[in-house]
Formats: sequence, C-alpha cells, structure tokens
Amino acid sequence: MGTQQSFYEDASVYDVLHTPGTAREVDGLARIEARFVPEHARGVWLEPACGTGRYLRVAARRGKRVIGFDRSAGMVAYARDRHERLGLSGVFFEADMTDFASRARPKCGLAFNPINSVRHLMSDAAMLAHLEQVSIALRRGGVYALGLSTCAYGLECESEDVWSARRGGTRVRQVVQYLPPEGNRRERVISHIDVETARGSRSIDSAYELRSYSREQWRRLIGRSAMRVVGIVDEDGREMDEPVFGYAVYVLAPARAG
Repeated sequence: MGTQQSFYEDASVYDVLHTPGTAREVDGLARIEARFVPEHARGVWLEPACGTGRYLRVAARRGKRVIGFDRSAGMVAYARDRHERLGLSGVFFEADMTDFASRARPKCGLAFNPINSVRHLMSDAAMLAHLEQVSIALRRGGVYALGLSTCAYGLECESEDVWSARRGGTRVRQVVQYLPPEGNRRERVISHIDVETARGSRSIDSAYELRSYSREQWRRLIGRSAMRVVGIVDEDGREMDEPVFGYAVYVLAPARAG
C-alpha cells in the first residue's frame, strides 16, 4: 500500500469520487440560469476551479458552451481529455481564480463555483480580486452562482463526512474531518482516502485550510466587491432564506450600472 500526500493531484480518483450526483447538481444550476439570466444571455457556462470538469461535461451534453479553468495542470489535462474522448467541445486552461478574465472567452451568462471551492482564496484581497474577474467575464445579464458555507464562531464542533464511489474496477472511499476555526478564520480539513483497484490498494492522506466567513463578514465583503447579491438558493436552485450559518448558493450579479 502506498501513500500520496495530495489528493488533488490524482485527477482520476477525484473524478470517480465526485462524479455521482453531478447531473442533479447541474439541474440546480440550470434552474438558476432560467430564473436569473435573461434568455438572450444564456448558453455559455464558466466554472472557475473546475477540477476534472464534471459539471461541464454534463452541461456540454445538454448543449451548453462550456469554459473551465483550474490551477492544476493535471486537472485541466484530465478535463480536456475526458471531453475529447466523449466527443464534447469545451475550452479549458490553467489559471488562478484571481487572474483569468482575459482568457474566458466568449463572455458567459452563468458562472458557477459550488461546494466552497472559493474558500481556497485565503484573504479578502484575493476574494475581491476574484469577484472583480468574474464581473468582467460575465456578459450583460449574467450571474455568478457561488456556493459558500458561512460559520458561527465558537458554536461549531468538529464534524466528519464519509463518501464512497465506484467506477468499473475502482473503488474509492473518503473520510473527511472538519476542524472549526479558532479565532484565525481558517477551517482545517483533513482527508483520508482508500483506493482499491485490480492492481492493489493505496491510501491518500492530505490536509488543507479554507478561509472562514461569518454571515456578517461575508456580507461586508460583498458590499466592498464588484458584485451584489440578487438571490439566495439551495443546491437545487430553489429560493431559500439566507442561513444564519451553513451552506447556501449566493447568486451574484455585477454591481456596475447598465
């Protein structure tokens, strides 16, 4: 059994584990597009930090023009290769979430970033730069669906999630522990993955941090940004009240006039 220190470097394992349920998540994104984006602006989807491109594969099958980027060369290569193997078209490139707008062409009607990926940006300055880039990449009438969990400092306990998935002869099981922030606005995430294939088994252990926001901190940052909140929905794209803390999809539009 071998040990690998970075789960994110193994695109195939990442894709096996996260692909189940993607079609339903794309259904939610489609509802957001239908609800918030005027018809003339629809059809092009952009995903910052796209990973293996699982959302974009489903969207492309449904007739969307798709654009994705990621900092990981391996993830970008995997996403591009899977699209090509499936006979799908799409644009994929390497970029940071704070500097990508000049390469995201054509402009999109729907940009999206689910499941806290944006919390890998570890400062307000980085988040503000990211939102500015998104505002540039959107065409008039476009929106950004940003999935974010806000926290309640001092009230949250350690928690754990377990996922498992299978593709062909590959089985993957992941156990993730979440350690809440203790005054430093950094949630620590510890992951252990077991991978079983016909060739044997191995483990992948990794740990990383995500920037934390209370609801008030998040609202203050949005107020300073190039974007404004135009809606709050759940993962299925249905309107909901903003939670005191917990997960919601914030639908953002450029704050600029016109």
